[in-house]
Amino acid sequence: MKIIEQYLEERIKGDPYGKINAPTFAFICFYGKKPSPPISGREASHPQKIYKGIGIDKDIPKKALDDLNNIKEIELRSSCQGDSERHLTFLIFRTLNRDPKYSEILSKKLNKHKDIKTCWDLGNEGLPRIIITTNLWPEKDLKQFESWWLSLSKRIKKSL
Repeated sequence: MKIIEQYLEERIKGDPYGKINAPTFAFICFYGKKPSPPISGREASHPQKIYKGIGIDKDIPKKALDDLNNIKEIELRSSCQGDSERHLTFLIFRTLNRDPKYSEILSKKLNKHKDIKTCWDLGNEGLPRIIITTNLWPEKDLKQFESWWLSLSKRIKKSL
């Protein structure tokens, strides 16, 4: 947990090394350490489908995205279906409540679920972002992967 707390402190104070890309954020959140070697934001490439005019990873269920997009208190920012222990599945979103303390509390509530790991930091625009990650991906267990995605909207709604 020390590395996550240190990372959050750096991000809140202003990280002198620039932004942390989404795949790296997922890795740090899940494992509590920085990846070695570093993960490029474009290192993994998955087959895509078009969802509401945006290319997204094809194995993320459309119903899960519909349900997540129907949560009025959040805005989705990024997602990945993952493909390995290094390239984890994740969802990144912001809440409309821009108070970092709110994101911290929400992250703690979401972390009560045993099959997810959640962290928060300040994203590109200096606004809090929350990441939910897991070590499931389609090739590992498609049924469990889909179930995980389909359960996210209920978990988020309950935690808000």
